[in-house]
Amino acid sequence: MTDTQNTAAATAAWGDALADPAPRPPADQLLDAATGTVAVGRLADGRPARVPLWNANGAVHTHISARAGAGYSTLIDHLLAAEHASPFVRSWVADANGTRSSHRLADRAATTKDGAADLLLEAVEVLRERLRDTDTDPVSGAYAPTPQRPLISITLGDWPHLSTRGAVARMADEIARTGRLAGMSLRVETWGVVFQPPLPLIASALRDAHQVALTARLTPGLGTVAHHPAAPAQLFRVWAPTEG
Repeated sequence: MTDTQNTAAATAAWGDALADPAPRPPADQLLDAATGTVAVGRLADGRPARVPLWNANGAVHTHISARAGAGYSTLIDHLLAAEHASPFVRSWVADANGTRSSHRLADRAATTKDGAADLLLEAVEVLRERLRDTDTDPVSGAYAPTPQRPLISITLGDWPHLSTRGAVARMADEIARTGRLAGMSLRVETWGVVFQPPLPLIASALRDAHQVALTARLTPGLGTVAHHPAAPAQLFRVWAPTEG
């Protein structure tokens, strides 16, 4: 994972090519509340590879570009486990595929398009209420979530599929544009590894989104390997999420 001011890329490879993938620390050790970042793997020099949830300016949106088989489900498992173990975050997940075991770690989960629309409608209502509260009682100093006002992290899996419904796209766009100050973030998954705003979200809505690219793909069972650039980071070892 290589970091710039607003952008990072993570490349994960799975299979026999990794001699010793790093084990995952306990879930309650993944989130660093001081920096608002979650450890999801290790860099080549052994330092943690991290994905931000928030910073001093507010909630941080994330755009995950994933190739099939590159580790998206594993990355989401790590992030939801860290959020589940923290009193500062509430996880909402909308994924029409609805098959990932990590969904049970979410505080709210929708596994159909209708459910995703309902979830985002509720999220927009919470967003607007929080913004009204902020106008009435402005927050001074650096942003930091609290157990009383936790960060709400909204994961939108398979965004190209979810976004075909106009109402869903419009509500996600509103959260992307105004969620930062209200402590509400979007985590959007698209296919491939081209860093561009996940349409139909407008370009300005996610211009400062943290970028994660999962690009390496190994299919040792088929005797083939898709060649990609050397991974700057490895995701933690695959694991079965458990409660707590």
